[in-house]
Amino acid sequence: MTTTAPPRAELHRPQFHLTPDATWMNDPNGLILHEGTWHAFFQNNPSGSTWGNMSWGHAVSEDLATWRELPVALPCRDGELIFSGSVVHDAENSSGLGAPGEPGPLVAIYTSAYTDTHPERAGTQAQSLAVSRDGGTTWQFHAENPVLDRGSSDFRDPKVFRHAATGRWVMVAVEAVDHSVLIHTSTDLRHWELASTLTDPALDGGIWECPDLVRIPGTGSEEAETWALIVSTNPGGPAGGSGTYVLLGGFDGRTFTPAAAPVPLDLGQDCYAAVSFGGVEGAPVLLGWMNNWDYAELTPTGPWRSAMTLPRTLTSGTRPDGTVEVVQRLLVPEDVPVVDLGTPRAPAAGAGAEAGAALGEERILARLEGGAVCLDGVLDLRTAHHLAVRFGEVGGRAAGTPELRIEVDESGRVVLDRSAAHREPFAPGHARSAPFTPADGAQQVPFRLVLDASTAELELDGGRAVVSQQIFPGAGPTTVRIQPSA
Repeated sequence: MTTTAPPRAELHRPQFHLTPDATWMNDPNGLILHEGTWHAFFQNNPSGSTWGNMSWGHAVSEDLATWRELPVALPCRDGELIFSGSVVHDAENSSGLGAPGEPGPLVAIYTSAYTDTHPERAGTQAQSLAVSRDGGTTWQFHAENPVLDRGSSDFRDPKVFRHAATGRWVMVAVEAVDHSVLIHTSTDLRHWELASTLTDPALDGGIWECPDLVRIPGTGSEEAETWALIVSTNPGGPAGGSGTYVLLGGFDGRTFTPAAAPVPLDLGQDCYAAVSFGGVEGAPVLLGWMNNWDYAELTPTGPWRSAMTLPRTLTSGTRPDGTVEVVQRLLVPEDVPVVDLGTPRAPAAGAGAEAGAALGEERILARLEGGAVCLDGVLDLRTAHHLAVRFGEVGGRAAGTPELRIEVDESGRVVLDRSAAHREPFAPGHARSAPFTPADGAQQVPFRLVLDASTAELELDGGRAVVSQQIFPGAGPTTVRIQPSA
């Protein structure tokens, strides 16, 4: 990814993450790569910086790193909120919604969340369509909405894709409270048939939301076919509050068959509703909402609120025991400087100065000028220690200096701890990520930590784990240090 992003001056505004210009944002919707442009629609309150008036905001990018916000694509209407969904390119105009003789349209499939004031469907949720005949710039609601109505109050979040082997459209949606993924198929996007229903007692979060079903290539063999079913839960996330999980298995065009138990897609607190872009060949590219429903409206930004994660690719790998696992790689913009930390080892207690770069029982590994940065290195798992990124001081640590820690415990597990990474107290009950446990016998694990204003994303062990966290340290120079754990 290349970019020429102009600086953005707000204190907590990331440079290379999608953020709304001046309003509220949550779930990514309708992600699609179309005619060379990446489109990201998102749940949006056009009138404020907290949840409400749910509509589809819209932003576009040429490089997945610099985003330009466009006018609201699908505005809420009297009696109808516009909840999450997806966008497909109906290249053959199977829906009949395109103009005669013109290229097939873009079709949005979204949830109509009818309010208590709706005259016919008060309090229910159903699936509806909108069409764009100009490449996604303007949209018209389908006159015969909704196209799929179960009479349910919690049937939502349709993700639609074309299944080549059967030549049909496939929709995955959820009965959120019943903890069920419903798979429907269609020939024309307007008439849908229920194909199968899946539930999993291992995912017992309060509600299920924002499913996705994608084919993922293997890292060693492009011939291997694995399907990933992605489901978000609120609560029930791996680090508390909301979170996202993935199940690997097979899909025959009608039924998804899990081959293993669900695992966290992200071990951090701030990756929810992650879904993939349509129109992408090869490994799927995912984007998630970088926030958590436990504190989403308390994040200290304004008038904008919330960011998306960095995009990440999704593939499958093989564990030493031969089982399949998920592999994710962060797509880091080329303009983000990379600092190679090597394999830093913590000095023993009382070791004193080493090579002129020590401070008591810690060593300074790097001094940074601020701004987005990518820290590459290898963690030594043989001793308990932590790598500290401090914000806002250069010499001795001042009281209250914000600090983000990558911690390695005595068992070699890795945790990202943001408990002290903020200028002001933030989400004190959500300080630490879920732990990453390396393979048995591992003595080292590579890592990549991407910092961009209020975002921190840690990739571990070549993508076998990712941790996404919001941090709010404020401005100032940054140092990277290593020291033994107490």
